[in-house]
Amino acid sequence: MEKRLIIAVAFSILIIVTFQFFAKPSQKAPLGSPSSIVSSEAVNTTETKAESAFQAPTQRIEEKVDVLENSKYIVELSNVNGAIKRICLKEYNEAKSVTPFCLANIDNQNDYIGSMTSSDPAVKLDTVTYPAERSDNNIIFKLNVGSLQVSKRYTLIKDKFAIGLQVSVKNISSTPRVIDYRLIAGAGVDELINQNKQFVEVSAKIGDKIASFKHAKEYRVTNPGDVIWTALKNKYFSIILKPLIKTKGQFYSLSKQGYLVNGVDVDPITIQPGETAEQKYIIYAGPSDISLLKQIGHGLEESVSYGFFGGISKLILVVMKFFYSIVHSWGIAIILIAIFLNLITFPLTMKSFKSMQKMQELHPQMEKLKIQHKGNPQKLNQEMMELYKTYKINPLSGCLPMLLQMPIFFALYQALMKSIELRGTKFLWIKDLSMPDAVPIPVTLPLIGNSINILPLVMVAAMVFQQKMSAKTMGSAVTPEQLEQQKIMLIVMPIMFGFIFYNMPSGLVMYWVVNTVLTVVEQKAVLKKQ
Repeated sequence: MEKRLIIAVAFSILIIVTFQFFAKPSQKAPLGSPSSIVSSEAVNTTETKAESAFQAPTQRIEEKVDVLENSKYIVELSNVNGAIKRICLKEYNEAKSVTPFCLANIDNQNDYIGSMTSSDPAVKLDTVTYPAERSDNNIIFKLNVGSLQVSKRYTLIKDKFAIGLQVSVKNISSTPRVIDYRLIAGAGVDELINQNKQFVEVSAKIGDKIASFKHAKEYRVTNPGDVIWTALKNKYFSIILKPLIKTKGQFYSLSKQGYLVNGVDVDPITIQPGETAEQKYIIYAGPSDISLLKQIGHGLEESVSYGFFGGISKLILVVMKFFYSIVHSWGIAIILIAIFLNLITFPLTMKSFKSMQKMQELHPQMEKLKIQHKGNPQKLNQEMMELYKTYKINPLSGCLPMLLQMPIFFALYQALMKSIELRGTKFLWIKDLSMPDAVPIPVTLPLIGNSINILPLVMVAAMVFQQKMSAKTMGSAVTPEQLEQQKIMLIVMPIMFGFIFYNMPSGLVMYWVVNTVLTVVEQKAVLKKQ
């Protein structure tokens, strides 16, 4: 295969994978994306109609709201269902605002986090009000239902993005009682920007498997097994429930308001007369940051996935954070990452440059072959391959650096797309490194709108220059067919890349621009010395 054809195939793969990244499904699309996650079939998923024994009515009850607050949270708790209706994070702001970012904002009372529903109609745990008692950092909701006393204690864990939940059920009758319940773990998580809705998903670790699940539509999907954790996530943040008890399954569904709801089903509990059953949970609500999740423990960091090249993504983030600790600028840290990765791949790049130079040196012999086999391109190609073999030139070596960049590119994409540090971070004219560098323009243009992304255009210009320089270096050391391919790729590749990169995060585009410029400089320097 010709070198340019190899490159074209590589970029075709790039387009396909990028399309998968940038497809913009609504929340009704299949959930989960990382290839390290197994399908729901692996955990015996079952679907049941929404009108199950656990399904609560949708009537609304007048409520009273209490607020728990510490350095991390503003948490609003409702006496309806004795549960959480809103979680706002003090350390993060809403987009273009100084208002604390509200990770969970739930309208449907039946979906409040911590809401419990029993399969026994006689044990009414939902759509009722729980009297509340409070102290500085916790609130206790208590409810007497028949011969049971149910209480839920919410405690803010100091200096961590975590909320403790303790459920206590006391049997005040003279006979043993059995109770089971379903607990809501997360709801009300959304993305305001359409292109980010693809990141809203549910995942869970059930037994020893991390699973993503098919969309529930009007059904509730139940996944049997002991739930290690269950998570509801958007682009940067997660709400994760960690049961400190054994459970019988996890579930998720789509609410009538259009947001995802997930939770756990608890094993039936037999409570003897006068005894109290206590069950504890940890609710993590905060950034999907591995280091912060490790502070909570229980392996919650497993909920963060960077896809197939996750190992490379994590390594890139470690190096980037190291650079940031020195320069205190995420923009400069990305530039340093580009330089760092360029140095790593430089040996292959150098080999590619030398191969191009050797091919240029064969120019006189190439010209002779073209004259000898004029009108017989098949024979010409055969003779040229023999010439490459004689002088130990690999015509495919030029595409090796590009192919090596592919996993780095995808790993960097995942790292930058999900890195909370870049959210809202400014650099030069860029207002947010996690978003396109939209620069306002005085007119509204078709397809573009009233802003234009500068970095992708700079990247296209740099690629055009690089392609022209490569074509010039190769000179006539190519067949007419290869020369025609060069002319086509000179036009197609930059346009293709410009289209793919136009709406990508500016941090990622900036990386590619820097990498392209470095490659051009290296190519000029190396070939000049030859």
